[in-house]
Amino acid sequence: MSDNERGDLRPPRRHGSTWRESEYRVLADDLRAGADLARTARTLGRTESAVRTALRNFVPPEDRVSAAEREHWIRRRLVAEPEWDWWAVVVEHHHRSRSRLWCTGHEHRARIGWRRRTPMPALAQELGTSELSVAELLRALGLVESIDEAADRLGATPGLALAERISARRDDAAGARWILVIDGASGTTRPRNAPTRRQISCHETRAAAEAERDRVLAWHQRIGPVDTETPVRWTIAERALGATTGPTRCGEYDPTAPTGGRLGAEALVVGDLIRVAVPGGGFLQDRITAITRAGAGAPVVVDLAPVANSRVRRVVEFGPGERVEVVRLSRDRAG
Repeated sequence: MSDNERGDLRPPRRHGSTWRESEYRVLADDLRAGADLARTARTLGRTESAVRTALRNFVPPEDRVSAAEREHWIRRRLVAEPEWDWWAVVVEHHHRSRSRLWCTGHEHRARIGWRRRTPMPALAQELGTSELSVAELLRALGLVESIDEAADRLGATPGLALAERISARRDDAAGARWILVIDGASGTTRPRNAPTRRQISCHETRAAAEAERDRVLAWHQRIGPVDTETPVRWTIAERALGATTGPTRCGEYDPTAPTGGRLGAEALVVGDLIRVAVPGGGFLQDRITAITRAGAGAPVVVDLAPVANSRVRRVVEFGPGERVEVVRLSRDRAG
């Protein structure tokens, strides 16, 4: 149950990143089609307020349009004037404000540079920007999850902003912890005077926090919701000592999602039907008959059904945090 498999990321994955031409074109198409801006924001991975703020770049400087009328004004003009060169207006706004704008050519060269492993200094020079901006562009394009990953692959010049940012983040991460908060899940406790059930736990790594989240949500799925009106939400936040900000991921449990999927090994229970790759190619698919856990952070050992009705059982060991393909979840309500 990775973050992408269970809910959206909050803040959105492109929160605070430079706007790109491809995003503006998606926004223009949705405005012309009459789509709701909230849906467009989810498609772009941005907040709705950021999308509404970007609408001002569609209005020519000589036109006086209030913020309240901006959306309807743009929609009407896009439909009434198909030949309107709104992109030239957007480019002019960014030029006047001296704000960065990534064009399609920039995106194309960044993708090629990433694929060819172009050194970061050379790629930054090619794009006419800083190494930090290149790393943020690669993250916005979905090629990396963080600027650290971009620097690990393409390098970073010591003393420049990218290298300094990564060094500072790694110093903070050394003493940081991952905080997991789950609200409304069955099987968790309800603090006195609290409006809903809540579980809070602290973990040394993100993988450990995700494994615990998967275990709690899998248990909630098995025993069923206590309150069908209250949604189950989770948050995983990385925080250094005394810090109030940091990487934060949130999501909402979806009861209509199909059973099965990829679960952390810690979330497996007896009765789950799993599918694992075997040496030499192919897969083994069988039901779990027993599970052995030595403790937190230790491997998870599962026994599968006997071979050909004999007393010989297959045994599979999964590493801590390893994800397992579950074909069908157990319907048992026992722990």
